[in-house]
Amino acid sequence: MFDLESMTLPHGFFDAISRMKTNLVYFRANYAIAVLFMLFVSLLYHPTSLLVLAILVVFWIFLYFLRDEPLVVFGHLVDDRTVMISLSVLTIVMLLFTHATGNILGSLLTTVVLVLIHAAIRRSDNLYSDEEAAAATETSGLTSYPSS
Repeated sequence: MFDLESMTLPHGFFDAISRMKTNLVYFRANYAIAVLFMLFVSLLYHPTSLLVLAILVVFWIFLYFLRDEPLVVFGHLVDDRTVMISLSVLTIVMLLFTHATGNILGSLLTTVVLVLIHAAIRRSDNLYSDEEAAAATETSGLTSYPSS
Protein backbone atom coordinates (compact mmCIF):
# COMPACT_ATOMS: atom_id res chain seq x y z
CA MET A 1 0.00 0.00 0.00
CA PHE A 2 2.83 2.41 0.84
CA ASP A 3 5.34 1.29 -1.78
CA LEU A 4 6.91 4.61 -2.79
CA GLU A 5 8.05 3.19 -6.12
CA SER A 6 4.40 2.56 -7.02
CA MET A 7 3.38 6.16 -6.38
CA THR A 8 3.22 8.13 -9.62
CA LEU A 9 0.98 10.82 -10.98
CA PRO A 10 -1.68 9.53 -13.36
CA HIS A 11 -1.32 10.33 -17.07
CA GLY A 12 -4.76 11.90 -17.26
CA PHE A 13 -8.24 12.07 -15.81
CA PHE A 14 -9.35 8.67 -17.07
CA ASP A 15 -6.14 7.03 -15.82
CA ALA A 16 -6.82 8.53 -12.38
CA ILE A 17 -10.42 7.25 -12.42
CA SER A 18 -9.24 3.78 -13.50
CA ARG A 19 -6.65 3.68 -10.72
CA MET A 20 -9.22 4.82 -8.17
CA LYS A 21 -11.66 2.09 -9.16
CA THR A 22 -8.99 -0.60 -8.93
CA ASN A 23 -7.34 0.64 -5.74
CA LEU A 24 -10.61 1.29 -3.89
CA VAL A 25 -11.53 -2.36 -4.37
CA TYR A 26 -8.05 -3.76 -3.72
CA PHE A 27 -7.29 -1.68 -0.60
CA ARG A 28 -10.88 -1.62 0.71
CA ALA A 29 -10.04 -3.04 4.14
CA ASN A 30 -7.01 -0.74 4.53
CA TYR A 31 -9.10 2.29 3.67
CA ALA A 32 -11.77 1.21 6.17
CA ILE A 33 -9.10 1.00 8.88
CA ALA A 34 -7.87 4.49 7.93
CA VAL A 35 -11.38 5.92 8.22
CA LEU A 36 -12.00 4.26 11.58
CA PHE A 37 -8.64 5.48 12.89
CA MET A 38 -9.32 9.06 11.79
CA LEU A 39 -12.75 8.90 13.44
CA PHE A 40 -11.08 7.69 16.62
CA VAL A 41 -8.56 10.53 16.59
CA SER A 42 -11.24 13.14 15.94
CA LEU A 43 -13.38 11.89 18.83
CA LEU A 44 -10.70 11.86 21.54
CA TYR A 45 -12.34 14.81 23.31
CA HIS A 46 -15.88 13.39 23.03
CA PRO A 47 -16.05 10.47 25.48
CA THR A 48 -19.61 9.46 24.62
CA SER A 49 -18.83 9.36 20.91
CA LEU A 50 -15.61 7.49 21.60
CA LEU A 51 -17.51 4.84 23.57
CA VAL A 52 -20.03 4.44 20.75
CA LEU A 53 -17.17 4.15 18.24
CA ALA A 54 -15.43 1.53 20.41
CA ILE A 55 -18.59 -0.58 20.45
CA LEU A 56 -18.99 -0.20 16.70
CA VAL A 57 -15.35 -1.14 16.10
CA VAL A 58 -16.07 -4.46 17.79
CA PHE A 59 -18.80 -5.03 15.20
CA TRP A 60 -16.37 -4.05 12.44
CA ILE A 61 -13.75 -6.47 13.72
CA PHE A 62 -16.06 -9.47 13.97
CA LEU A 63 -18.29 -8.83 10.96
CA TYR A 64 -15.74 -7.48 8.49
CA PHE A 65 -12.07 -7.87 9.37
CA LEU A 66 -11.81 -11.28 11.10
CA ARG A 67 -14.35 -13.26 9.10
CA ASP A 68 -12.95 -16.21 7.16
CA GLU A 69 -16.30 -17.49 5.92
CA PRO A 70 -18.97 -15.56 4.04
CA LEU A 71 -21.66 -13.97 6.19
CA VAL A 72 -25.03 -15.73 5.99
CA VAL A 73 -28.12 -13.95 7.32
CA PHE A 74 -31.44 -15.85 7.32
CA GLY A 75 -30.07 -18.28 4.74
CA HIS A 76 -28.87 -15.50 2.38
CA LEU A 77 -25.23 -14.93 1.52
CA VAL A 78 -24.07 -11.35 2.21
CA ASP A 79 -20.96 -10.18 0.35
CA ASP A 80 -18.14 -8.11 1.86
CA ARG A 81 -19.12 -4.92 0.08
CA THR A 82 -22.65 -5.03 1.50
CA VAL A 83 -21.29 -5.68 4.99
CA MET A 84 -18.88 -2.75 4.66
CA ILE A 85 -21.55 -0.36 3.39
CA SER A 86 -23.99 -1.44 6.12
CA LEU A 87 -21.39 -1.05 8.87
CA SER A 88 -20.31 2.33 7.46
CA VAL A 89 -23.85 3.68 7.45
CA LEU A 90 -24.52 2.29 10.93
CA THR A 91 -21.30 3.83 12.25
CA ILE A 92 -21.98 7.26 10.81
CA VAL A 93 -25.62 7.33 11.93
CA MET A 94 -24.82 6.17 15.46
CA LEU A 95 -21.99 8.68 15.79
CA LEU A 96 -24.18 11.53 14.53
CA PHE A 97 -26.59 10.78 17.39
CA THR A 98 -23.78 11.63 19.84
CA HIS A 99 -23.78 15.31 18.77
CA ALA A 100 -20.16 15.44 17.58
CA THR A 101 -21.26 16.25 14.04
CA GLY A 102 -18.48 18.73 13.22
CA ASN A 103 -15.70 16.37 14.26
CA ILE A 104 -17.26 13.40 12.49
CA LEU A 105 -17.92 15.17 9.20
CA GLY A 106 -14.52 16.89 9.28
CA SER A 107 -12.63 13.67 9.85
CA LEU A 108 -14.69 11.82 7.21
CA LEU A 109 -14.09 14.55 4.65
CA THR A 110 -10.36 14.62 5.41
CA THR A 111 -10.06 10.84 5.20
CA VAL A 112 -12.07 10.59 1.99
CA VAL A 113 -9.82 13.20 0.34
CA LEU A 114 -6.66 11.37 1.50
CA VAL A 115 -8.02 7.98 0.37
CA LEU A 116 -8.95 9.34 -3.06
CA ILE A 117 -5.53 10.96 -3.46
CA HIS A 118 -3.83 7.67 -2.53
CA ALA A 119 -6.12 5.72 -4.86
CA ALA A 120 -5.31 8.10 -7.72
CA ILE A 121 -1.52 8.17 -7.34
CA ARG A 122 -0.95 4.48 -6.46
CA ARG A 123 -0.20 2.59 -9.67
CA SER A 124 -2.55 -0.33 -10.02
CA ASP A 125 -0.65 -2.30 -12.66
CA ASN A 126 1.59 -4.06 -10.12
CA LEU A 127 -0.86 -4.84 -7.32
CA TYR A 128 -1.00 -8.56 -7.85
CA SER A 129 2.71 -8.93 -8.61
CA ASP A 130 3.46 -7.27 -5.22
CA GLU A 131 1.17 -9.79 -3.56
CA GLU A 132 2.81 -12.74 -5.34
CA ALA A 133 6.29 -11.52 -4.39
CA ALA A 134 5.26 -11.18 -0.74
CA ALA A 135 3.77 -14.67 -0.77
CA ALA A 136 6.91 -16.12 -2.34
CA THR A 137 9.07 -14.46 0.31
CA GLU A 138 6.88 -15.85 3.11
CA THR A 139 6.88 -19.40 1.75
CA SER A 140 10.61 -19.50 1.13
CA GLY A 141 11.32 -18.32 4.65
CA LEU A 142 13.68 -15.67 3.35
CA THR A 143 13.31 -12.40 5.09
CA SER A 144 15.63 -9.58 4.35
CA TYR A 145 16.72 -7.48 7.26
CA PRO A 146 18.50 -4.18 6.86
CA SER A 147 22.16 -4.35 7.70
CA SER A 148 23.42 -2.07 10.43
